[in-house]
Amino acid sequence: MKLVGFGCSITFGSELYHPDVNIDDFHGNTKYREAHSWLGQLGSRFNCSSTDNLSQPANSNFAIGQQVANYFLTTTYDPEVVICIGWTHQARMSWLSDKKWVHNGFIDKIFSQSHKEWVANTNENDHLILSNNAKFAVNSMCASRGTRLIQFSACGSAAYNPYNLYYLNGTTMQEYLSKRGKELGRNYFADGGHPNELGHAEFTEIMAEWVQAKKLL
Repeated sequence: MKLVGFGCSITFGSELYHPDVNIDDFHGNTKYREAHSWLGQLGSRFNCSSTDNLSQPANSNFAIGQQVANYFLTTTYDPEVVICIGWTHQARMSWLSDKKWVHNGFIDKIFSQSHKEWVANTNENDHLILSNNAKFAVNSMCASRGTRLIQFSACGSAAYNPYNLYYLNGTTMQEYLSKRGKELGRNYFADGGHPNELGHAEFTEIMAEWVQAKKLL
């Protein structure tokens, strides 16, 4: 199997730092970060032939939908590929700039005025519609293509999603780890609020049981 992952900073593995690599050495830390994220650990657990982490910090569900579509449009069908998505907060938004995605977490650096106008003229329901449309599109694309899909909510809304294959439907990775950490007296988060190595490992452990039961890998 080949895992291709999409998501925000949680799936990206933000704040996963190799103890012997300088915190500013982004490229030197890449292998460690990707191997210790839930995506990398899931691929290792099931002996997948490859794991491609295409997630982006501050990514939006709107952009994730577009990124999955672009992946399908630019690659040939491979029955070994499994799409893996950690959906993010529904209030996020993204724009294309020079063929690169710019997310609203960083948008002030490029489109400060347009970002302010967007925030002033949108509301929670608008965000939710775009987010739900992205999920519907991805689920439809995977179904029509016959591609397996592993998905869950990494952060944001814990609302129920109308899909048969949606892990921990009704909660998020962040919420689960927060509750589980209190129960066990463990810290599953780094200083910046992202799951740490233990958090990713804990989440992978329970998700692997579900993945195996659903025969997704």
